[in-house]
Amino acid sequence: MATQKEIAQHLDMSERNCRDVLKTLGIDWNEATLDEIRVAYIRDLREKAAGRGGSQAELLAAARIEESTVKAANGRLAYHEKLGTLVPTADAAFALNDWASFANREYQAGVEKLTQEIETKLKVSIDRGMVDRIAGTTISRIGGYADKLGQRIAGGSQALQSAQAGTDS
Repeated sequence: MATQKEIAQHLDMSERNCRDVLKTLGIDWNEATLDEIRVAYIRDLREKAAGRGGSQAELLAAARIEESTVKAANGRLAYHEKLGTLVPTADAAFALNDWASFANREYQAGVEKLTQEIETKLKVSIDRGMVDRIAGTTISRIGGYADKLGQRIAGGSQALQSAQAGTDS
């Protein structure tokens, strides 16, 4: 078997570089022949030249993929901006909150109309406190959920008006 000095001369490199190359290739120089070492070294160089090998190849490929992903996302944003289909997050959060306020007012009005119809048709008196507790809990949950979603859309830093605040009590 060849010595590291002979291997280094054969591959036209320093002994120090030879040790690093053999370690990178995972070759035991005590067991491999000069021909095996040379073939492994040439194949490694070819892989690196083709962009498939080396310790930085995976990092480079990941960086290229990320760059392409960002470029594509920015392209989609520019496209939607040109079309006028982008909605600012504050506007989306406001619209969601506004819708919940409207829905809560309609829900409360519907419950009130239903209560009145039942009282009129059945000639009974319904405890308005009980109705308000049940309907109020539902309205509060709807408003709270709309507020939570609105804050999530707006990034959580903006306090939105509660959907219940706009309802008739």
